[in-house]
Amino acid sequence: MSKLLLTHLNHDLQNQKAYVNFVWSDDPAKRLGLEVPFGTTLSDAKQAANTAVRALSDELAAATIEMAQPG
Repeated sequence: MSKLLLTHLNHDLQNQKAYVNFVWSDDPAKRLGLEVPFGTTLSDAKQAANTAVRALSDELAAATIEMAQPG
């Protein structure tokens, strides 16, 4: 089972957005950044991160893969 280490919580004050960043515990070359609700606090970061990961997982599970067409 993979473990994602929550390494950063960033707030973009100008655009009123917040982001969490992860690193895989068993492969630090793998990284992921996801948007979370603006104003997320450190104490709420884990819950917000879990919600963002689940939403991404659901979106990817429903996605279709298509080949890009040459220009």
